[in-house]
Amino acid sequence: MTPPATPVHLHPALVGHRGARGEAPENTLASFQVAVEAGVTEMELDVRLSSDGQLIVLHDSDVTRTTGVRGNVRQYTRAQLGVMDARRNTPGWHSPTGIPSLQEVVDLCGPQMRFQFEVKGADRHVLHQLAHHLSHMIHDQQLQSRVVITSSHTGFLRMIGTMAPDIERGYVCQYRYLQPTRRAQGLGCSWVIPHFSLVTPALMRRARRRGLKVSVWTVNDLTEAERLARLKVDSIITDYPTSFVSHFRSRQRYASSSVSD
Repeated sequence: MTPPATPVHLHPALVGHRGARGEAPENTLASFQVAVEAGVTEMELDVRLSSDGQLIVLHDSDVTRTTGVRGNVRQYTRAQLGVMDARRNTPGWHSPTGIPSLQEVVDLCGPQMRFQFEVKGADRHVLHQLAHHLSHMIHDQQLQSRVVITSSHTGFLRMIGTMAPDIERGYVCQYRYLQPTRRAQGLGCSWVIPHFSLVTPALMRRARRRGLKVSVWTVNDLTEAERLARLKVDSIITDYPTSFVSHFRSRQRYASSSVSD
């Protein structure tokens, strides 16, 4: 009689950073398509507002680094941003690809994809407007179960918590002195999102004690990813989703085979 198989510990969820930042022009439809094809279950992206109040996907406050065009994103309409060529920092990419709207990215990724929508700091008026539009979109399309709104801006996280308490939030942190797990709990967040260098067994114990899930950025080394997997982080954000998904799928197949033997 064959004994029952021992359950295999699943690897952390793999999150495409700005789509597939290391493989295609970041935060573009081309980049998200690469990540979708790689098989990630979650995307991390940056949300800003255009001059006409539309939610668009862009990391920087200006468009220069990715498009070569000068100016703050708030100077341009959604339509103008959409026709810019955002592959400037990805040498050799084969075709033009614009700055997308958030809706375009959500539609492309399909109904099963989860998201981390990161919001960077800005003046209070812009943050309030962005929070209103973002929470309205999430509620209107019933995305609450698929979205975590993340930020290192504590004021914005409090704002969203008041405006839309049913949407999960995550505190993004790069420095240990900011006490990431304590601050995340104090803000009422469900997630703490630390830089990989902060993640230790002690941080994981504190996070679990405070009821926090842990998503780690930005991990591009598979040895480091294995260390984090052993610590049982909930998800790993990477610029290279294709190789990471391939690695962890192979690892899981090997583990499954060993159990069945």
